[in-house]
Amino acid sequence: MRFHNALTVIIALTFLGVSLVLCFIAVRGAIRENSRVERRLAGGARLDEDADVGIGAKSRAKRNLISQLGAHLTLPDAKEITRLRFMLAQAGYFDRSTVKTFLAARVIFLFGPAMICLLMWGSIAAKLGTKPAILICFSLAGLGLLGPERFLKWKAGKRTDQCRKGFPDMMDLMTACVEAGLGMDAALIRVGHELGGRYPALKENLDIMNLELRAGRERNEAMINFADRINLDEAKALAVMLKQAEEMGSSVGKALRTFSEDMRHKRMMKAEEKAAALSAKLTVPLILFIFPTIMVMLMLPAGIRIMEGLAG
Repeated sequence: MRFHNALTVIIALTFLGVSLVLCFIAVRGAIRENSRVERRLAGGARLDEDADVGIGAKSRAKRNLISQLGAHLTLPDAKEITRLRFMLAQAGYFDRSTVKTFLAARVIFLFGPAMICLLMWGSIAAKLGTKPAILICFSLAGLGLLGPERFLKWKAGKRTDQCRKGFPDMMDLMTACVEAGLGMDAALIRVGHELGGRYPALKENLDIMNLELRAGRERNEAMINFADRINLDEAKALAVMLKQAEEMGSSVGKALRTFSEDMRHKRMMKAEEKAAALSAKLTVPLILFIFPTIMVMLMLPAGIRIMEGLAG
């Protein structure tokens, strides 16, 4: 009993100490940020050039503690930061501070459920025992560590599905705009406006691509970034096709129409393949679930009669 009490105290003090340190770091970062903004306002200095678009001094002064905590937890590895930023962009989070917020949220979800378990340790340990309670705490901590990244992948998958559904409509609109005489940049802007109501994820990525083009980035590079964000093979093929059409001097309108028809044909073939494979996929559940049920229904009356005959 003494061992259990000592173990409980050690675990509680460990999580409490880590949580207090993290909270101290967050509060210190917020105080420093507020002081820096106040000095700039007093001196009449403008914001940094790398500040987020549309974020003024007052909004920067009110930045939440989660983002401040993440500023101290940013990984030193540039490749890991790039990977996280790309994953967040696929999930629809394009702000510059999203990486810091994500890292802070991962730490909070790591220690938050465990702290709740520690606060309720008496009732949990009394009902389940010490070892199951410890296992629950570490399981919740593991879920908190992996949960935010799983959530991003789930949201990125939903946005990819939405972009996949809207991509044929985007191609039809782009083809119509180019054949009507609009330039490629103007066609992309018009398509983004037309798709905003039905496919907001596709519109957001098109708007980002248009902003990249306005900033001076080459169209091929902007199209490749667009394809990477929505994670569609058709978009990557579109970027390659447009680059080849511009280099060879062929008609972009005809190339877009041919590409659109070929893409729809490939999608129809994939749908037919899935429909043809459906019967084979149904074989396993048919054997495992339906046939045993039918056999029970057929053999149950005979079994009951046999049991009655043996009993009589």
